[in-house]
Amino acid sequence: MQQFAGRFGNRAVVLVVVAAIIVAAAAAGLYALFGHSAEVSGKTPADRVEAICRLADKQPAGAVEALVRTAGEEQEPSVRQAAVVGLGRFVAPETRDREEARRAVEKALADPSPQVRAAAAGTLGLFGDPAAADRLGALAASQAPLAERKASVLGLARCESQRSIMWLLETAEKTEDEAVKVAAIHELYKKLGMRYVGAGSADRTKWLDNIELTKSFPQVQQAYLQAGRPMDRHPENLRTHYEPVWTGPTSAPGGKQP
Repeated sequence: MQQFAGRFGNRAVVLVVVAAIIVAAAAAGLYALFGHSAEVSGKTPADRVEAICRLADKQPAGAVEALVRTAGEEQEPSVRQAAVVGLGRFVAPETRDREEARRAVEKALADPSPQVRAAAAGTLGLFGDPAAADRLGALAASQAPLAERKASVLGLARCESQRSIMWLLETAEKTEDEAVKVAAIHELYKKLGMRYVGAGSADRTKWLDNIELTKSFPQVQQAYLQAGRPMDRHPENLRTHYEPVWTGPTSAPGGKQP
């Protein structure tokens, strides 16, 4: 009887140990899935930026939550900027926390620091949705500081939504800032499969001519249609334009050669 009890007791101990291991493993799995398993830490801003880079690169569980928290709460602007840029690594549709990352980037457009706002403008376009294109288009046409408007053009260039084409054209045509105009038309031409080599905005006649010719492209017309916005046509601006340099097919989309 004593021998049986001893054997039974040993087996019970083994079962208890195995059960404890299983419970611990399950708890660790749940913690990795839902817990705060990633954080941004470091004594100096440079250390924290380095930690952000690691999170953005390795993307462990909880990385988005940690970057969102840093983008909203960190005191040092350079660290907030790095966090916003890092969130741009979580744009894949299958990413579980993609929408949380996107909301944090858009919120950063109102950050107190101009460098963070510019980073947010350039990063938001990576999410590629029509709402991002509309927000960036409005920013490009606003009275925001030059760096932020140029960053919004970069964001539009990165944005996969077709509306970004419309906003680049609108920015190129309507903004009065030459640096923003130049950036917008260069990115517009890239999206249309061309490389812009014409005159800058110093020669307004040639500038408007080069913008106007893009309005006959199917992608441009579709972008306006998708957005439900009328396209302002100015045929009087079509005078003499520089031939674009094609980087893709030998003919323009729709078989039209400008």
